[in-house]
Order: sequence, then C-alpha cells, then structure tokens
Amino acid sequence: MGVPDSPLLTVGVPVYQGARFLERTLAALRDQELDDVEVLVADNASTDATVAIAERFVAADARFRLLRSDRNRGVPWNWNRVLAAARAPYFMWNGADDVVRPGHLAACRVALAERPEATIAFSGVDLVDAEDRPVGRMDDTALDLDGVSPAERVRTFLARHAYQVIGFGGVHRTATLRRMGGLPGYYGGDIALGVKMAMRAPWVQVPERLFVSRRHDAQTNKVQGGDVLDQVRTYDPGFRRPVAFPQWSLLRHMLAECLTAPVDAAERARAADAVVREWALPNWRFYPYDVKRNVVRLARGRYVGAYAPSTAGEV
Repeated sequence: MGVPDSPLLTVGVPVYQGARFLERTLAALRDQELDDVEVLVADNASTDATVAIAERFVAADARFRLLRSDRNRGVPWNWNRVLAAARAPYFMWNGADDVVRPGHLAACRVALAERPEATIAFSGVDLVDAEDRPVGRMDDTALDLDGVSPAERVRTFLARHAYQVIGFGGVHRTATLRRMGGLPGYYGGDIALGVKMAMRAPWVQVPERLFVSRRHDAQTNKVQGGDVLDQVRTYDPGFRRPVAFPQWSLLRHMLAECLTAPVDAAERARAADAVVREWALPNWRFYPYDVKRNVVRLARGRYVGAYAPSTAGEV
C-alpha cells in the first residue's frame, strides 16, 4: 500500500528498546486498511532488535517511515519529533507496546470530522498483560468530556484516570496539539497536557472499545519509580541538580495550566479546585515520598550519578 503525498492521519510510534512488543503494535497499524495514513516509528537509539523490526515494515509498506537517533534524548524529545514530522491534519501517539483494534483510526477520524469544535477523539481502552491476556479496562465507559464546562472536563479527566486520551490512543487535531506545545519536557507531562487541553476545547468519545493498552514490568513508570533522579532524567537527560521533586513539579504545572487558561476567573478557580480534589488529595502520599527519596539519595551520597536510559518500550 502506498501513502499519498498528503496523508489524512499520522500515527507516531516513539520507541526505545521495544522489540518485545513492537511487531504486534506495527502489525495492528498496518492492518487498519487505510491508505491515507502514515506511520512514523521514532527510535531513540535502541540497541535491541527495534530498528530491524521497524525496517521490515518500512521495506514492505510505503506508509511506514523510520526516524533514527544516535543517542537517547529522553521521552518528550522522541514523542515530539514524530509530532513535528507529521504531515497529516490528524495525529495519534501509539505506544510501542499498545495495539489498535480494527476500525480505531477511522472511527476517531470520523468523530472529529463530525465535531469541528472537538480537538480529541478517543475510543474505549481494554488492558492486557505481556502475553495479551485481558487484565481489565479503563474506567472510560460513557466518559463525558463533551458538552461540559472546562473545569468539569478537568475533573472527569482526573477522577476517571482518563490519561490514555492524550498519549495512548486519542486522535488529535495536529495543529491544535502543536499549539499546545506537544508533550511537556517533565515527568507526568501528558497529564498536565491533558489539563491544558481540557481547559480549551471539548473531546468526543467513540463508544466502541478499539484500543488495547499493555501493562508489563518494563514500562517507564515502573522501571524508573525508585530513584528520583533516574525518574526525572528519563524525561530530561540533561537534568543535573542533586535533588528532584517530580510529583511536586507535576502538581505545580497542573495548577498553572488551570490558572492561566483563557477562561473566566471563576472557571479557572473551579478547575484548580478539581486538580486539588481529584489529584492532589487522593495522591497525597506522592509528596512526602518525593521528599523521602531525596533524603535517601543525599544520605547515600548519590548526588549526580550517571544517566541510564529507561528500558521501557514506549520511550
């Protein structure tokens, strides 16, 4: 199948050391049976078979392209370069370990075409393990992010843990996502980006469950969950301060997105209240945990340390 000069939808697949699942991910995109789609596989200097797998798809299908890197530049850089390279008016990030079901891209694209005021379309998400066994589903049945106020979108986004809308299966208007700045360069940036976008425009849900998100032990949030600087450097490899507070930083960014949004003051205040009630209070243990991890690091004399990139498939 050949890709047109002006594809209608771009799928970006950022990947680092993703050979374990990449074949399944790319095969599902290939089988969407849309000839006006381009798939950009962005390798972040993998040393496993990631590149070889991607090259096989590129050789067999003109809709696929491979972007290489000589070194790992972190999660946001890799995710944002596929957004920058996208040629289509619609765009989706597809984690290198996640799978689209037949019809996902077409259904989301139609939903956006029918709702010009909406900026994101998404379907229901099922969860599987490393062996493709079902392990649950997102709390996204009848997820109402359309026809409600910006603050209510923020509240629902956080209360229902609908983070997949942004980075895993949500189809965006490319121009809007670029105006929002793409994926922020800090830990949890996808959640802050969700708050930012929720404050500005409605999102529309496709009722079918057409996206599969994988849960496995090599994911970024699990691999880098112990050492606070390793966690931050997965997103910003150049970070060299002796301490880091990623959870505090994320909360600050989320509140800032609410309080600087182009809506009236009362709506901004309601949105900030939603962040406190639906994020900060339920996750209050995050904040002393950040402090504890820094104390432990400093007590051990681990001030800077060498940066070792995550082994997670979606970096």
